[in-house]
Amino acid sequence: MKKLMKFGLVSLAALALVACSTKAKEDKTEQSTIAASKVSINVTGYEFGPSVNKIIVQLDKPIKTVDASKAKIETAKSDRTIEKAYVSDADGNALSDGTEGQYVTLELAVTFDAQKVTAPGTPFTYSLETFQNTWSVDYPVKISGLTLTSGETDYTLETEADAIANRVSADLAAFTNRGSRTGTYTNDFTGQDEEVTLQYAAYEPDSLAGGSANPLVIWLHGQGEGGTDTDITLLGNEVVALARPEIQGHFTSEDQTGAYVLAVQTKTYWMDEGDGTNGAGSGVSRYTQALMDTIDEYVTNHPDVDTSRIYLTGGSNGGYMTLNMAVNYPDYFAALVPQAAAYSYYNYERDDNGAYTLVDSDKSLSGKAMVRTEDVYFTDEKLEALTNQPIWFLHAANDTVVDPTTYALPVYKALVDSGASNKWFSYYESVEGSDLPGTSYMGHWSWTYFFNNKMSGVQDPAKIIEAEGITGFEPSNASNGGTATAEVDGVTYTNVFDWLNAQTK
Repeated sequence: MKKLMKFGLVSLAALALVACSTKAKEDKTEQSTIAASKVSINVTGYEFGPSVNKIIVQLDKPIKTVDASKAKIETAKSDRTIEKAYVSDADGNALSDGTEGQYVTLELAVTFDAQKVTAPGTPFTYSLETFQNTWSVDYPVKISGLTLTSGETDYTLETEADAIANRVSADLAAFTNRGSRTGTYTNDFTGQDEEVTLQYAAYEPDSLAGGSANPLVIWLHGQGEGGTDTDITLLGNEVVALARPEIQGHFTSEDQTGAYVLAVQTKTYWMDEGDGTNGAGSGVSRYTQALMDTIDEYVTNHPDVDTSRIYLTGGSNGGYMTLNMAVNYPDYFAALVPQAAAYSYYNYERDDNGAYTLVDSDKSLSGKAMVRTEDVYFTDEKLEALTNQPIWFLHAANDTVVDPTTYALPVYKALVDSGASNKWFSYYESVEGSDLPGTSYMGHWSWTYFFNNKMSGVQDPAKIIEAEGITGFEPSNASNGGTATAEVDGVTYTNVFDWLNAQTK
């Protein structure tokens, strides 16, 4: 009986020990799990457009260290490479070593797929119906194998989340003034009055507040950046670069450093002449007066803007609009920088209703193309309007979207042949990257050189005047647009922003 009792007691003790051990394992398992309560993406502007260069994960418990050596991450269904991982604050800024925090940030390598003409993991989607960018409907993020440590406990993070609504961007945050202007205008194409709304975003550095004479740089977007969300305008082309110190530092005077930057956005296209389509650049934009009114309103609301130093620039559609505005308001702007400008030298065929004639084309995304004539659209009247306005053109010779031989080159040739001075042209062979050295982009993206602060060399106007037709142009990547330099009143300029800063009306 005693033996049985003894055996029973031993068995009970063993069972209790097993139970305790099992519970301890369960507790440890419970403690070794960690969850993401929020996944955010950090969006940054690059020469090719926006990319997500950081993933910021909010955890359900604080941690001290991160090990990403065995981790894998996928964003927007693209495998990404983790370059750094650290404990951070909610904005993705690293905390000092040993500091406990409830956020972990994964810095990702940023790449560009030249064949697909996109950045893996981009948060933008390009519509083949409107030919405009939008934010993607979703942005799936999948993380596995990330080791996180707090105290003596290691955690493994495995999570999947849609982060499109959780966006962080210091680039976008710099443009603090967002708004719109609405007015009623007569549509010359339809003959009807219509309500037109233009959106805008402005960078207004605190350092300029209260100043009495601050310059203003106005950016006009390309075809893909229209719509009703100015974030698309700021990131689709690297407009955010205009707010960065390396460009802001070029705008100086006796009592200021820096410039206001105003980006204006239209719902359709700057080259829309009234029918809602993207024109050929041989007509007047339906938004001409609406844009001027928007600019005027901004300047009126900012009396510290120096009205003798308002600079207008834009790419593609925006390059067209830059010249279109200068032709229609020749006394307003201090200088112009049209880039890959779709302002046509020639007229294009139109039907009886005034719409452009379209023919089938396998070279166009829409499958249709407009028909160029030999009639000149850039008339003496337009030339005269631009004669006294300082202009620095930018284009690449391999641009197949806006062919420089029928757009910018003959326009520039006509200007310098007429004797117009202070006209410059940076002409590149191709578009090569600086953010991602060794990357070649499509030739239409010549504004890359502008935002990368690389425009320095120009074509020699004397050679262009002497040459027959447009044969005097010599594209050059090695000399950043040309072997000559811009010289005005004995002053030589080797940077387009220094030249802009010096131009006054």
